[in-house]
Amino acid sequence: KQWYQRRVRGINAEYGIITKAQGSVYIEQGQTKIVAAVYGPKEVLKREDFSLKGKVMCEFKYMPFSRANTYSEPRQTFEEKVISKTIAEAMEGVIILSKFPKSEVLISIQMIQDDGGTLSLAMTAASVALIDAKIEVRDLVIGCTIRFYNGGRILVDPTAEEEHTKTSEGAGFHLAVMPSLSQVTALKQAGKIEQAQARECIEACWEGCLRIATAVKKLLEETLGEQPG
Repeated sequence: KQWYQRRVRGINAEYGIITKAQGSVYIEQGQTKIVAAVYGPKEVLKREDFSLKGKVMCEFKYMPFSRANTYSEPRQTFEEKVISKTIAEAMEGVIILSKFPKSEVLISIQMIQDDGGTLSLAMTAASVALIDAKIEVRDLVIGCTIRFYNGGRILVDPTAEEEHTKTSEGAGFHLAVMPSLSQVTALKQAGKIEQAQARECIEACWEGCLRIATAVKKLLEETLGEQPG
């Protein structure tokens, strides 16, 4: 079995920070900091967008200077569009969309500071903002990132420096789960890895999700008086 470090960085959150949104959260995990806001559900008037169930839209954006040595473009980049699509698809499986016929829910996510685990924390932030907005969901969504290094080391919840360390071999995984339902909502892999090693990486990522879920549920209960799942 591979050796891995089970560390998970500390999590803090503040809810209701954007008054014009139906739900919002500022959340930080280590030095990775995100603001997520939910607008809607609002009725879709365009005929081509008609649906018997609701629709989820997501806009993810890196704020200027949120990443070291990188300036954020004013327009949404390809990477940001991919992250937006991934989050929207994951939340479509969590929100009970039949409750919002002919309606749309918009999730806006701003990356304030990126110090690793971007997609994973964005998933968690989107889910918590939905709960703050009182939108009915099947479960909380929790994300976790791991980095597999050449030589068999697995690091749970890496920083940006750890996540992007150059190695001759290695891979990264982003996993998002509904912890109470024990269901996967999203899984992304970057890099090549043997099947047996990938299995252990996913197991480590799942364990990380459950540890993060415990912390997030505690924050929700203390702040909003809610305990999802």
